[in-house]
Amino acid sequence: MSKFAENLAAQFHALAGELPGAANAQVADARKRAFEQFSVAGVPNLKVEDWKYTDISAIRDTAYTARPEPAAAATLDLDSVDLPVFTPLRIVFVDGRYSAALSTLRELPDSVAIDRLADLLADETTDLTAHLDRHDAPFVALNSAFVADGVHMTVADGCECATPIHILFINTPAAEQQLTTVRLIVDAGRNSRCTVVETHFSLPGASGLTNALTELEADDGSTITHYRVQTDDAGSHHIGNVTATATQEARIETYSFAFGGGITRIDVNADLTGNGASVALNGLFMADGHQHIDHHTRIRHLVGNTHSSENYKGIADGNGRGVFNGKIYVAENAQKIEALQSSKNLLLSDGAEIDTKPELEIYADDVKCAHGATVGQLDENAFFYLRSRGVDRHTARSILTFAFAADIAAGITIDALREWIERRIRERTHATGINEIDGHE
Repeated sequence: MSKFAENLAAQFHALAGELPGAANAQVADARKRAFEQFSVAGVPNLKVEDWKYTDISAIRDTAYTARPEPAAAATLDLDSVDLPVFTPLRIVFVDGRYSAALSTLRELPDSVAIDRLADLLADETTDLTAHLDRHDAPFVALNSAFVADGVHMTVADGCECATPIHILFINTPAAEQQLTTVRLIVDAGRNSRCTVVETHFSLPGASGLTNALTELEADDGSTITHYRVQTDDAGSHHIGNVTATATQEARIETYSFAFGGGITRIDVNADLTGNGASVALNGLFMADGHQHIDHHTRIRHLVGNTHSSENYKGIADGNGRGVFNGKIYVAENAQKIEALQSSKNLLLSDGAEIDTKPELEIYADDVKCAHGATVGQLDENAFFYLRSRGVDRHTARSILTFAFAADIAAGITIDALREWIERRIRERTHATGINEIDGHE
C-alpha cells in the first residue's frame, strides 16, 4: 500500500465521527462503501492504461492531512488577487471550507437554490447517496469518502438564469501537505438555462492536493454552460473529475482551462441519454517548467440522434508535458450519431512533450464520427512572414502562440472572463521566447 493510501486509511477511520453527516447513517454507510472501493482500486500507477502517460508517484509517496486547520478566510483580500470579476453571484471556499465573509449572493433569482454540501450531508431528510455512490474512478471514490463541503445548485424548471454564478475554491499556504476535497453539483430543471464558472486558485507558496468532483445534470430541454479554470501554484497538485449527463434535447457545454499546478489531471465524462441531447467539450492547457497536465475525456452516446463535439488544444514549453486522451463511445443501436473530436498541440521547446490518444468505440452503423490529432511546432511560413515584416523573433513567436491558444477562449460568452483568460494566455505566451525551437533561431 502506498504512503498516500495508508495514511488516508488511518485518517478516514479517525475522522469517521467528525465528517459532515457522521450522524446520518445513510451518509456514513455511503462514505464507508466509497473508501472500500478506493482501497480496492488503489492509487493509479503507470501500469493502468488510463494513467500510462501520467506519473503521480509524487502524490502516491506523500502523506497528506485530510483535515487542515480552517484558514482565516476573513483576512483574505480578494481585490488584491488576480481573479476574474464578472458577477455579483460568488460563492467562495477557502481550503475546502465555505467562507460567508467572502461570498455574495445578491441578485440570486428565487428559482435558483444554492445549498452548502456540508449542511445537506448533515440533513437526514436529504438523500445524497446517489451522489456519494459514484465510484467509477479511484479519486471519485476518494472524494465521496472525504468530501466535507461544496455546493449543490438547483435551477427550477423554466428558469433563465442570465447572471453567471462563480464558485471559487482558494487554497492557502499551510505547514502540512493538505488534502482538499470539494464537490460541485448542478441540477438544471426542464427547459432551464444557467452558466457556472468554477475556479481553482492557490496563493503563492500553497502546496498539497486538491481532489475536486463536479456533477452536471441537465434535464429535458435545459442548457448548462460550465467554465472550469485551474491556476494553482506550482507546488500544488490537482485531480479534477467532471461528470455530465444530458437527457432529451438537453445541452451541456464545458470549457476547461488548465494553467497551473505541478501535476494536474482533469477527467471529463459525459453521457448522452435522451433523444436530441448534445455536449460540447472544449479545453486548453499550457504547461511549462516541469508541469504535467493531463486531460482525459469520455463521451458516451447511449441513445440515437445525439451530437457531440470536442475541441482541445495544448501547449508545452520548457520541460512541460501534456496529455490528451479522448474516447467517443457509441452504444449498439444508437443510430443517427454525429461526433467530432479534435486535439491540436504545440511544442515550443526541445524538452517539451505531448502525448495525444484519440479513440473511437462504435457499435452502431448509421453514424458520422471523426477525430484528428496533431502535435507540431509553430508554422514556419507564418513565422517567416512575420519576421519578413520586421517583427522580432520573440514577438513573432508570442503572436503565433497566442493565436493558436486564443481560439478556445473565443468561445467564452462572458466578456470579463474571456478577457482575463486571454490575458493569462498572453502572459504565458510572452515567456515562450526564452526557449527557442530549432529552426527559429
